[in-house]
Amino acid sequence: MSAAVIEADTPAAPGVPAANPWLIAILVALASFMEVLDTTIANVALPYIAGGMGVSEDEASWVVTTYLVANAIILTASSYLAKRFGRKPFFLISLGLFTLSSLLCGNAPNLNALMLFRILQGVGGGGMVPVAQSILLADSSRRQSAARLLRCSASPLSWRRWWGRRSAAGCPTTSPGSGAFWSTYQLACSRWP
Repeated sequence: MSAAVIEADTPAAPGVPAANPWLIAILVALASFMEVLDTTIANVALPYIAGGMGVSEDEASWVVTTYLVANAIILTASSYLAKRFGRKPFFLISLGLFTLSSLLCGNAPNLNALMLFRILQGVGGGGMVPVAQSILLADSSRRQSAARLLRCSASPLSWRRWWGRRSAAGCPTTSPGSGAFWSTYQLACSRWP
C-alpha cells in the first residue's frame, strides 16, 4: 500500500476537530459578499465623501478609482500568491488586510489617507475573491457536497430563489441599496472631521 493511500484513509489527528464545511462556506461567502458590496458602496457615498472631506466630487471619485486599480492588479497576481503562500494563509491575510483597511477608511482624516486606505482595501479584497471558491472545493470531502456548497455560497446571484425570480441580478441590485443604507447610517452615527 502506498503512503498516499495510507494518508488519505487516515482520519484527522486526535484532538484536532474536523472543519465544518458549512461554516467555511458561510465565512467565505460573507467575505466575498463584503468585497462586492465594498466595490459599490463608495459610488453611492461619493457625494457624502466629497462633502465630508471638503473636496469636489471629481476629487472624491479617486476613492473609487484607486480601489478598482489596486483590486485589478492583485487580482491578476492572486494565483501566483496563493500558490506561493498557500490558499488558506493567503485568504486569511487578504481578509485581515481588507478588514483592517476598512476600519481605517472609516476613520480617514483626509482624502489622501482615504485613498491610501482604499488602495490597501483593494489589495485585500482582490486577493480574497479569486481564492474563495478554491478553498470551498479543497475543504469539502465529497464531490456532491462541494457542488452544494458552491451553489449556496457562490454569490448572492445564486440566492435568487429566496429573493424571487424577478431579482435575477441579485448582488448588483442589492449592493447599492444596502450600501446607501450603510453609508447613510455610518454618516449619521459617526463624526466627520
